[in-house]
Formats: sequence, structure tokens, C-alpha cells
Amino acid sequence: MLLKCDYLVIGSGAASMAFIDTLLTEIPSTKLILVDQKQAPGGHWVDSYGYVHLHQPSVLYGIASRQLEGNWLKSVLLKRQLPWNHRASKKEILTYFNDFVKDKVANGQLEYYPSCKYDFGQEVSDNIHSFSALDGKKTYSVKVQAKLVNGVIGECLIPSQCPVQFPIDEGIKLLTPNELFDSHTAKRPVAKNYVVLGAGKTAIDTIVYLQKNMGVKPEDVSWVISRDVWMLAREGSGGPWVWPQALLQHNGDFNKAAFSLEEAGSFARVDKDVTPTAFKFPVVGKDELKLLRMIQNKVRRGRVTAIRLNEDSASLEFGTHQDTWLTSKDSMFIHCTSPGPFNGRGYFDAFISDKEMNLPLLFAPPVSLSMSCMGFLESARSKGKLDIEFGKKLIEAKNINQMESTRTTTLEENEVLRLLIQEVELLDTAGQFDSILNLALFLCLVDLDPYVGYNWLKNNRLSFLSIPGSKSKTYENMKSLVSDGKSLGISEGKLRMFELLRDKLECLNGK
Repeated sequence: MLLKCDYLVIGSGAASMAFIDTLLTEIPSTKLILVDQKQAPGGHWVDSYGYVHLHQPSVLYGIASRQLEGNWLKSVLLKRQLPWNHRASKKEILTYFNDFVKDKVANGQLEYYPSCKYDFGQEVSDNIHSFSALDGKKTYSVKVQAKLVNGVIGECLIPSQCPVQFPIDEGIKLLTPNELFDSHTAKRPVAKNYVVLGAGKTAIDTIVYLQKNMGVKPEDVSWVISRDVWMLAREGSGGPWVWPQALLQHNGDFNKAAFSLEEAGSFARVDKDVTPTAFKFPVVGKDELKLLRMIQNKVRRGRVTAIRLNEDSASLEFGTHQDTWLTSKDSMFIHCTSPGPFNGRGYFDAFISDKEMNLPLLFAPPVSLSMSCMGFLESARSKGKLDIEFGKKLIEAKNINQMESTRTTTLEENEVLRLLIQEVELLDTAGQFDSILNLALFLCLVDLDPYVGYNWLKNNRLSFLSIPGSKSKTYENMKSLVSDGKSLGISEGKLRMFELLRDKLECLNGK
């Protein structure tokens, strides 16, 4: 039997869920097939450790059409918790996504195939794709009318799925966060001394869990920090555009921008006497920061290259330029060193062709807003609502000194989107303004009138613009990029593109 659908979506994690939800909201008649190797919807949450919670508030995560934080009145009256303070647990997130998929399957908009694998290297003829059950017992063929959608390019790599990338001597005691949680909940003894490896979200969660839930004294915990990073303060006013806006205000100077955000209460760091050298968008609360700062034994010697078992100690090696660090041979090491969302892959085009698309980040995390915007863009393309002619003008301006700048009249919709909508390069200094640019492009391309995209964002629960009093500052940012672009090293072509965006967005001055 040949299956049929409009969109074949691979991966049932947060990216795909937000995209599917918005696409079905905008075009309810759309038929989708969802394929995932995991046994349940939720992406990396399915395999994550039991004590994990969202770092950001639940009100900005998930899908646009339904709340993750639950009923606000019940939250305030029964739980005595402001909805903004709710951070969903693993169980809440998995239930939330599972209920969404069940509802869409029940109403006939979605067919769901868990525990199945799609081979992206397959040859496709006549728009017929295939995928197979993981046990190899069944293969499915599907005719895709619109597009294949890759929702797994940004899949978060977590410790339980990624062994440590350095040698460990036999006899060293090492647990993943999942194993730590399982041992604790089973009331099995774990260790007296703990060494946490890693400086990201998982390590933060683990240090908090050790102290808050397991009752481990801070003096019995050591923290190996490869490099310090700036963090968004959960109680601050940070959003996905606060970092590029600060960089813009300080002429691209990393430290000046970071210190200004710290002074404003939007940024935080573990130790006041250590200046972080990176920003990877983790979020930390005041209560968590207090527990992190209680750990006095912090090891800052770079990345671990090996863990050795000696006669009377265990030693951590950090390469040839750093001394080894010694600890008790009975210490329990907690592996929190997986790359997470920064999984070392290259950057992907979003709108590959009229038959295929990827779901990359358009803005800084949380991931959900980017994917909801991708769904809205795709629905606008399908409805013929995009301002493609303006897009062609942007491409001509950007390529002003190149021969291809004269050929935009032949470009189709998907090619215009492919040339303009680029994945945000979060860890590349040169790409720190991509979030600002992508927001401007979204507003200018999704409709002839920028107010259409702006009002949609205002009414989207995943957007910071849905928070009363929040402003996009998109026009103001474009204006600043035009005036300061040369000093920031921005090319002439891009500056001309920014000028066009600025002029079209003038109607949003002050918004």
C-alpha cells in the first residue's frame, strides 16, 4: 500500500512539533506523516535524565496552540506559583507532546510512525520516499505531495547517548546523569565524593540535584569546568535578541556587551572573579546560582583528555600544557560532557528546494519560536502570501558586485527563501547579528505588510513579543546596523540589504 501525504516530517522532537502545529493551524487541511526512531514523541527528552527541567519558562516552550504551563488560575490559586515561574519536567514535556500527536492522529491530520528510520541518503523518484521499522520487519513507501521536512538536524546530543570522548582506566567509577538518577531513586548507595565533568546545562542540573535532592555537601563535590560561560539570568529581562542587541550597542565588543548585560541583570556568571569567554545561551536562576557558587573546588584547566586510576588516587589529565589533577580513587565521576545542541555539524540551508526543507534555528533559543516561524513561512509560501518581489530586491542588493545579481527575475519562491533565510550561527562571532537579521527578514517576507508577521508574533505564546510591554526593536536594529555596519565589518552588499529592510520596517518604529 502506498501512503500519501503533503509533508513527510522526520523527527518528533520539539522542532518538528512546533513546525507541525503552526502549519496545521494555518492550513488545517494539510496531511502529514511523522516518522521517528524513538518510541514516543519528544526528541531528546525521551532519553534525558529524570531530574531535567526546562531552563527557560514553560510559557515560551512547546507549541503555539496549547499551554505547557497549564491553567494560569489553577497555578496561582492551587500551586501558589506564577505561570512565568513554571519550568516543565521531563514527564510534563513528554505528556504534552504525546497528547498533541494523539490529538492530531485522532482528527486525521497526522499519521505517526514511531520506532522507524528514514534514510536521508536514499534516491527518490517521482516523489516517493521510503522508511523502515527499526526491527526490519516492515518498509513503508509514501508519496509526498509538498515537501520532505528534516526535523532532526539540531537534535540535542545527551550523555546517555554519547560516551565520553577520552580514555578512562578500568576501575574508574563513572555515571551518566540518567544512571545517577536511577541509583538515587532506587536508594542504592552511590558515592561520598563526586566529580562533575562539564560546564553546560547538564552539569548545572547535576550540581543542583546533588545538593538539593541527594543532600550531598558542597565540599564533597568537585566541578571540572573546561571554560566559563555567560548565562542568561532567569529572573532578568533577557530574550533571544538581548545578546545581539548588546553587541550592536557596543560595536561588537564581546566583553563590553556581556558586562553591560550583567549590570542590567540579564547576564550571570558562576564566579565574579572569573571572566567567561563564551556565551552558549544557558539559563540559570538565582536559587541555582547560589548552589553553583557553593562549590569551592572548581577545576579550570581546560578539557579533560583522560582519567587514570593510580594506586592511591584517580587523576585527570588535561593535555601536555596543564598539570594533572588528583582526587580520591573512590570518587564518582558524572559525565556531563556531551555536546548538547552544539553537535559539531555544519550549517544547513532551510529551504533547500521546492521538495525539501530543514528546520534550523532562526533565532537564539528557545528552539520553539524558530520552528513556529518556519511553519508560518511555509504556510505563507503555500498560500502565495510571501513578498517574493521584495526578497528579490534584497538578493540583488546583497549581490550588488556579483554577476548573479542581475538574474533574480528567474528565481522561484523557494530559491529566494533559500538565499535569504539562513541558520543562526550562535557560536560564531561573525554571525551574532543573524537573529536580528532573521527577524527582519521574517517580518518583511512573510507578507507584503510587515504588520501581518508582527501581529502574528504578538499573538504567539512562544514569542517574547507576547509578553506585555515587550518590543522587537527590529526597525531600530536595522537602523543601527546601517549606520554602524562599516565599523562592524559588514559588507557593502549586506548594508544595502539592511537599508531596504530598514525602509520597509519603518512602520514598526517603536514596536
